[in-house]
Amino acid sequence: MVLSLLPVTSIIHDPDFWWHLRAGQLILAHGGLLATDPFTYTVASHHWTMHEWLSEVLYAALQSRGGLGLIVLVLSIVTWLGLLCLLLRAALRRPNAFALGLGLLLAAVAGYPIWGPRVQMITFFLSALTLLAVERHLLRGGRAIWLLVPLFVLWSNLHSGFIIGLGFIALILIAEVSGGWLHWRDGAPSGRVRTLFYVLLACTAVSMINPNGPAILAYAFLTQGSGAQQTLILEWHSPDFHDWVVLPFGILLITLIALIAVNRRLRARDAALVAVTAALSMQSVRHIAIFVAATTPVWIDQTSMLLQKMRTRSAARRPQRPSLQFRVFTFSVLMGALVIVYASIRLLPAMRVVPNSLAYAREYPVCAARWLAQAPEPLKIFNQYGEGGYLADALSSRGDKVYIFGDAALMGDPLLYTYAGVTSVQPGWDSTIRESGTDIVLFDTATPLANVMEASTRWVKVYEDPLSVAFVPSNRVRDVKLPPVPASYPRGDPCAQLRSTAVDTTAQNQ
Repeated sequence: MVLSLLPVTSIIHDPDFWWHLRAGQLILAHGGLLATDPFTYTVASHHWTMHEWLSEVLYAALQSRGGLGLIVLVLSIVTWLGLLCLLLRAALRRPNAFALGLGLLLAAVAGYPIWGPRVQMITFFLSALTLLAVERHLLRGGRAIWLLVPLFVLWSNLHSGFIIGLGFIALILIAEVSGGWLHWRDGAPSGRVRTLFYVLLACTAVSMINPNGPAILAYAFLTQGSGAQQTLILEWHSPDFHDWVVLPFGILLITLIALIAVNRRLRARDAALVAVTAALSMQSVRHIAIFVAATTPVWIDQTSMLLQKMRTRSAARRPQRPSLQFRVFTFSVLMGALVIVYASIRLLPAMRVVPNSLAYAREYPVCAARWLAQAPEPLKIFNQYGEGGYLADALSSRGDKVYIFGDAALMGDPLLYTYAGVTSVQPGWDSTIRESGTDIVLFDTATPLANVMEASTRWVKVYEDPLSVAFVPSNRVRDVKLPPVPASYPRGDPCAQLRSTAVDTTAQNQ
């Protein structure tokens, strides 16, 4: 479990993190939820269903007390608690210790494309906790299953992923009832299944206890029905197995299928969880975390079955085990060493990274935002989709507006398709930008849009750094009031380091 902390801890790579943080700050400042979009000049009238409002408030509260480092720490712990729930759920079936450890490590690595400080880790943890509670109830019974009811009140205010938890419970119910009709082996007692049905009804009812009311249930399905999001947003694409970070997920999936084929023994609820989450994870990379939460204990159980079959019937005499005191001492020393290694090479470095640093300047328009922040008047910025959140966090307090940011449901499919047409330089891209009221275009260097604008006489380049380039319409150069571009930066400044790194990289490639 200590080793599993390594892949789940990192700096903030989620581009949506920044607008979540800013939204939480605005909620606290206004004393309530925001009715409409405060960040864009394109869909400012759209109603904003703030399904993650409580998570955003927590972001803002943590940031005000401990900076980004505290958020990194808390969300790393939340993700690790999700993995701990997988261990506890797998342990209910008394698996082989080797299978248990190997399965958890594989799960931690398989989820690497998704892990990191992001709201979705709350849903991963609560999904794993829900599955643990349901499995424990079906195996042992008792009243503890009713603790899911207050959990869903909290969850529905933290993230719309609560619908995944409801879906898991419903799926298990369907599997158990169907398994009973088909006389599937290892089914749960009917009384426990009946209780679980009542729990599902109660959880569904209480999930509507939030500022959005019953509408939160419908909202949770919106992204699944959006063709624009499925097509245009990278995280919604199917896994690319040419990317090495996805390979552990592929190994987990393929070995699980192979184990089931060899063992030929599978509970009905396990079969349903594997089938549905495997299909979802093949549809979208972001669903890999759901697959890991649902199937890791099944993988461990199947591996234990296989190892049991492989054991020789004539067991060799086992060597005498060390004393209990020696084992406890050795375990304590090993765990202490692993914790120290984890803290020194992953946790503390990730917590120490500040927003104005080279690590973030390589991923987000840190330097360009610093430049724009010096402008005498607010600007309307046509931006890259994945950078809208950072720009909203950095510049919205001074009145700047972005064209688009990461709440795709709020943006709406029409704007997403329009944005895609511009970035792919389809006919009419120029007029689309101008007619939207854009003052300045800030985009990544060497992208198709940036290349076309640089070659066009209708646009003038006004800023460039190794990550970003900015253009204004040639007929508005005098109207758009921009600050002077820094000729240089102080030594040690992240923008100076970014330029130096780019120069070194160029020299190496020549």
